[in-house]
Amino acid sequence: MEFHGVLVASPGMGHAVPILELGKRLLNHHGFERVTVFLVTDDVSRSRSLIGKTLTEKDPKFVIRFIQLDVSGQDLSGSLLTKLAVMMRKALPQIRSAVMGLELHPSVFIVDLLGTEALAVAKELEITKKHVLVTTSAWFLALTVYMASLDKETLYKHLSSRGALLIPGCSPVKFDRVQDPGNYVRELAESQRIGAEVLTADGVFVNTWHDVEPVTIRSFLDPKNLCRVMRGVPVYHVGPLVRPAEPELKHDVLEWLDLQPKESVVYVSFGSGGALTADQTIELANGLELSGHRFVWVVRPPAEDDPSASMFDKTKNQTEPLDFLPEGFIDRTKNMGLVVRTWAPQEEILAHESTGGFVTHCGWNSVLESIVNGVPMIAWPLYSEQKMNAWMVSEELKIASRVNVGDGIVKKEEIVEMVKRVMDDEEGKEMRKNVKELKKTAEEALKKPNIPSLYFTQN
Repeated sequence: MEFHGVLVASPGMGHAVPILELGKRLLNHHGFERVTVFLVTDDVSRSRSLIGKTLTEKDPKFVIRFIQLDVSGQDLSGSLLTKLAVMMRKALPQIRSAVMGLELHPSVFIVDLLGTEALAVAKELEITKKHVLVTTSAWFLALTVYMASLDKETLYKHLSSRGALLIPGCSPVKFDRVQDPGNYVRELAESQRIGAEVLTADGVFVNTWHDVEPVTIRSFLDPKNLCRVMRGVPVYHVGPLVRPAEPELKHDVLEWLDLQPKESVVYVSFGSGGALTADQTIELANGLELSGHRFVWVVRPPAEDDPSASMFDKTKNQTEPLDFLPEGFIDRTKNMGLVVRTWAPQEEILAHESTGGFVTHCGWNSVLESIVNGVPMIAWPLYSEQKMNAWMVSEELKIASRVNVGDGIVKKEEIVEMVKRVMDDEEGKEMRKNVKELKKTAEEALKKPNIPSLYFTQN
């Protein structure tokens, strides 16, 4: 049988990268004759530039196409989850048309967690196998499907208390106190919908591996725990799905890193969507300067009301003045740090031997890239499931130090303390040891992909 896989990613590099890497894996190791990847975006040129060299690898068997959305006039208020859910819902007619227009009818359809409504399109088009790729943790999948198993009143009760949602067989999820869950009706409704739609798939792939989440993975296999919640839909850990660093890539940042001592540089980036307030940006700058450590900082303009503002920012920010930084900061730190506007080659920076720590928003893609390169983290979550990820890497895996984001602005003194803890202290040495051990398990996981032969012919 000739396998043709169609994969669909919702907006954002945290969704596009794992989908692209899964597509490559299907083509190279699982007997697929062709893979077509559809990337939903509101800005094709920006998405194309962020993906980079992936698009220059010409292969008639691996096709990448963009589904351009016009979101002008759309209600994109609320959380990032609701924004992306609205965008993916709007994209459904274009997804249907794009799949129908393919020369070779697909036999396998895979969509990420925020695009589960497209499973109905795959069913309508009589695609044989329909799957969901969870581009974040198995723990977040557990939360999503378990929320869908609860009625609204029970869920609201949990959110209104200071307690935690006790998920069968895995770590509980603690909620910030919510006085009025009615303020989150849209987000909760979308989450429960997604969880219910996951159960209509033939299987679920998760971008993780056993050594990262052994307890949660066991729960999905246990008929008394999450396996029962899944109602027979199998869950497979297929990670880490991260883009490998390009060894010959040329970039000013990498040339600067070549001149620095081994494991001496702190890399600071809040992902392709993260944004800090103006006051927080100043505190971070002052903290980096006072720490005395070398740094590479990917800087974006501040945003006051939306920590995910950069996700839909159309400005390139390559020539704008950096007047939101403290006066004289660039000059004072020119011998110890490098400020980069908007974007830097993250995979290559983390893979560089001079990089010794990573200040990250804890998007799952960034977490996995840090692990596969053996770099300990300073966990600074901003939105979405990032608080869960930050708790996991700091409390469970012991590969990160977590900043206290609950009290508003993270002060420069705490930033100095966090940097020194990871880069200098015994605690940081233990984190470094732990993450390097976890890196070895990632390498082993890549050698033994957990994609089931039940569905696909494996080489």
